[in-house]
Amino acid sequence: CRRREPRHHHPASRLRAGGAERGAMSLSDAHYFEEMGVKKYEEIKVLLDSREAKDKIEGMKRLLAMISIGRDASSFFPDVVKCVVSSSLEVKKLVYMFLTHYAETKSNEALLTINTFQKDLSDSNQVIRSSALRVMTSIRVPIIAQLQVMAVKQCVRDSSPYVRKAAAHATAKVFALDASQKEALVELIQSLLQDNSTLVVGSAVAAFQEVCPERFDLLHPNMRKLCRLCADTDEWGQIVLLNLFVQYGRNFFLDPSKQTFSEGEGDDDEKKKKKKK
Repeated sequence: CRRREPRHHHPASRLRAGGAERGAMSLSDAHYFEEMGVKKYEEIKVLLDSREAKDKIEGMKRLLAMISIGRDASSFFPDVVKCVVSSSLEVKKLVYMFLTHYAETKSNEALLTINTFQKDLSDSNQVIRSSALRVMTSIRVPIIAQLQVMAVKQCVRDSSPYVRKAAAHATAKVFALDASQKEALVELIQSLLQDNSTLVVGSAVAAFQEVCPERFDLLHPNMRKLCRLCADTDEWGQIVLLNLFVQYGRNFFLDPSKQTFSEGEGDDDEKKKKKKK
């Protein structure tokens, strides 16, 4: 009795099987960086259109590999956008990495799924929430600036410091898009400066420097805390904080090289010197 070979009816199934064979041959993912021909491009579209999460992950890995070596993968943007509604956490993470990269240049296409981004701001996973905010605030269309401010406001109150850090970065992006939103953004920055997480304070100060560097009144209640947390922030945050301390000191501390005394203070010093003699 002759044994029959198993058949893969769906094209994506055959592509996945091929990927499994390559995986058996090599323990690395080097095959993702191979030359991309016309056939390879067609395979990616088939993988992204598949209903299987494994196929979508395979297709997204190929696209991200293209981006990492400098290839233009923007033509796949419509195919990737459709995958943002996937229930798979891994697929969503890869999709948001792609969308964050191309959201500025493909703003009109990204607008079609803005409702999905808003929904993902309430996702149970902090990475998805922060990624949704990054993509949403990367869309360079002024008409949605108000929606972006509302999204940032929601993330500023998030329980995760990772999401609040993303919200701090987002404030500068919204301000660059629409400066008329400054008043609302300043209120959000004030809340971020009151944050006690070392993950957030560096980004909050960076947002302050971008949006309202003249508002030193926002710093006065938080300056002692910022000095205390500086040593525990990352290197980037420490640089931002140290630059802020220099500016703050030059504006509000006395110059130690210039000793100025009132008349009464000068007389007291002279009396003390005479007594010592």
